[in-house]
Amino acid sequence: MKKNLLIALFSIVTAAVSAQERSVSITIDDVPNVHLYASEGNSSGLLKKLDSLNLPVAIFINEGNLKRNDAFDQNKKLLQSWVSKPYVTVGNHSYSHPNYGEVGFDVFKDEVLKGEELSRKMAEQAGKKLEYFRFPFNGMGKDSAEQAQMVRFLTEHQYISTPFTVESEDWLYSQLYEKALKEGKPDEAKTIGNRYVDLSLQLFDYFDGVALKVTGRPLKQIYLCHDNLLNTDYLPVLVQKLKERKYRLISLAEAMDDPAYKLPLYYHGNWGFSWVYRWVKDADERRSLMRTEPTDKAAQQAYEALTKNKK
Repeated sequence: MKKNLLIALFSIVTAAVSAQERSVSITIDDVPNVHLYASEGNSSGLLKKLDSLNLPVAIFINEGNLKRNDAFDQNKKLLQSWVSKPYVTVGNHSYSHPNYGEVGFDVFKDEVLKGEELSRKMAEQAGKKLEYFRFPFNGMGKDSAEQAQMVRFLTEHQYISTPFTVESEDWLYSQLYEKALKEGKPDEAKTIGNRYVDLSLQLFDYFDGVALKVTGRPLKQIYLCHDNLLNTDYLPVLVQKLKERKYRLISLAEAMDDPAYKLPLYYHGNWGFSWVYRWVKDADERRSLMRTEPTDKAAQQAYEALTKNKK
């Protein structure tokens, strides 16, 4: 009964949000995907699609990706091509994507600094700043003291810790999508791509409603996705659907100007969930909200079966 009442409330709240202007910043983690680049003949299909979409995006770079195969010089050119795009805001995502809560402060601070060595130079050459940082797994540390220590370090190094509000497990769908294509099942791949878009739209509606409930007004959303084949093919579809729903596509800087991103964070664990939940002071209320979040259990089960078979 309680869950049904919450769903009804969100429906009402979502309708109220829909009557007002909605906006979102698209952010892409784990750039660059060098394996995909190599498989496409040293060409980034996602970057080509973004060229045609005419919208700002922010990327979060793992420089360690450049050494994931033997084509280091080619991979540097790929990274340079991302950074040089006028519509791209550049961010650091650490060197090799460790979980801060697992490796601790001393290891992680070195990851931050190592992760900027090429990116900062490239950004400067493109007339840009490297001023955003996103934690891998969105894990900001295992407790409040560890989190505060790293935030101080980032501030000292002129970084803005970057949140997200909507994320739809595109990394999960991408593995299912690539498996279907590899097995010569284009119809199944299309179904997976459409399910990814459908869940993403459900989550936008959901977090628009939760944000209005938590902050009292519409929120400039920040969407988190990844550099993968699924988004090469379906991020343009999602963007078009968002435009049809009257979302304005904005830069990360404009999104971060929303006063909500200055609200205190009441969650001090290492789980990487949406900042909208982290603004909820009461832990029971937070958990109650999280239980009503839209999910795709069939996709999750398929992913679990896929990963189990790989072991």
